[in-house]
Amino acid sequence: MKIAYFGSLKTTFVKTGIEQYMKWLKPYTKLNLIALKSGGDLNRDLKEEIQRREADILMKNIRDEELIILEERGKCLSSEEFAGMIDEAQIYSRELFFAIGGYTGFHEEIKNSSHRKISLSRMTFTHEMALLLLIEQIYRSMKILKGEKYHY
Repeated sequence: MKIAYFGSLKTTFVKTGIEQYMKWLKPYTKLNLIALKSGGDLNRDLKEEIQRREADILMKNIRDEELIILEERGKCLSSEEFAGMIDEAQIYSRELFFAIGGYTGFHEEIKNSSHRKISLSRMTFTHEMALLLLIEQIYRSMKILKGEKYHY
């Protein structure tokens, strides 16, 4: 699995949490994090220009994976449903590519070309927090699929 996100990780506690979950995930799956350069600055660029640049950057990083974008209007899944999605991908040997949009959101091209749109919550999170929550849910999914204690 891969997770791409725009911008950098600046918050210490988020970075620490991500590092911890990445360590815990090692026995279960390989997860690659891909930091992508932001497409611009709203103080000098139009929203559509930023989204277009970020769409181009993102598309250059996707190969044959199944693209799943985190989108505010995406489907909210339970942890069990999320684990089922990962299990199905593993059964059919599909690699999942999760993408977390920049602060202007995804360009329509990305929304239209994604295989799935999911939402972590109806609330809005920073890209850093969304990344941490997504990695935690991937870890939780691995525990669910192995029947191990963590998810109650």
